[in-house]
Amino acid sequence: MSPTNSTAFPLSAAHARALSPAIAALSLTSSPAATDEDRERVATSIRRHAYEKAVTVTDLCHTIPNNYRDALSADVHWTAEITEKLVAARSSLRKLESALADGKTPPHLLMKVPELQACKEFRTDGTLASYDNEVRASVAAGQKAVMEAAISAKKAEISFLEGRIDPKFIFERYKDSVAKRWADVRARSKVPVTSYRNAEGKPCTIEHAAGVHVDKWEVDPSVLSEFNYLISDLYPIARRCITIVEMRDFAMQAKIEKKKATEKSADVEMADATKPGPSIQSLVDKAVAGRVKPLEGKLNKLSVKGGKTLNKNLVVRKTVAKASTKKSTGPKPGPSKKTTPKPSGGKDPKGKRKAGTYSAALAPFPTPY
Repeated sequence: MSPTNSTAFPLSAAHARALSPAIAALSLTSSPAATDEDRERVATSIRRHAYEKAVTVTDLCHTIPNNYRDALSADVHWTAEITEKLVAARSSLRKLESALADGKTPPHLLMKVPELQACKEFRTDGTLASYDNEVRASVAAGQKAVMEAAISAKKAEISFLEGRIDPKFIFERYKDSVAKRWADVRARSKVPVTSYRNAEGKPCTIEHAAGVHVDKWEVDPSVLSEFNYLISDLYPIARRCITIVEMRDFAMQAKIEKKKATEKSADVEMADATKPGPSIQSLVDKAVAGRVKPLEGKLNKLSVKGGKTLNKNLVVRKTVAKASTKKSTGPKPGPSKKTTPKPSGGKDPKGKRKAGTYSAALAPFPTPY
């Protein structure tokens, strides 16, 4: 029954359905016209919605039923690892193809050009150069072949990894893990099938029952439903795991592309700035020269006037220096009449030296230069 024509979805529940699949399920089960097919479809939608809301692999593992979480989480993490390797292989392939187109060989694939050994005369004669060119051409051809082989190998690796996350391969791998766990869960998930017996031990209704008799033991129907739902959700769980890993790579790739675009734009701007023409320095020099040229005459006049003033000051200083030298080298003044001459050595007649007296003669004033 289609959801648009089904009477299981009354108009009063339209807003609730828009809010959440879980609320939609409650609205659906409350409708008297709901069929088992409607309930099954809504239950599946709720489970798938829970898987899609997981943003990490750990969150995704928490959506797995508890009875099978430990057994299936290992396979989910394995799927994440395979997807990460696939993403890395795809990135390597893009780099190899770009390097081949640009002629830039990655360092780990770079071939070294051998150098031919020859005597000095053979090398200077120029004959060795032709053989060197042949060697370089051979290495270049071999380098291209190596790059093409590396690209082919990377494509084969990608194909191999994609086979490991193929729906059929994933389902078989997950199914085997769940089946092993199902055997244990089924063995310990039994519920009794009972009937009522009267005093004579015959089947009767509950009103006349004298006791309860266990007819048989069977697997819990809820456990059966849980197993059936999980089997149908095995690949959707794996698909969400693959999407989580790939979305991280898409986000990283978008950042790389944005960075490349920014670098390319910067290179274009730098190329425009380095085009032939007047450089920035020449324009600055021209502007400064235009402002300084009117001031050159004034600067020259100030320099000449300043030189004359300096010469006059120098003549005055030399005259003062000569006068000072002549005055300092004249006759020494003798002792005054009122001053009693003292013997040399700075001692008084009683033989005591006065403080602050020296026997040496006074030195003349220093001669200025």
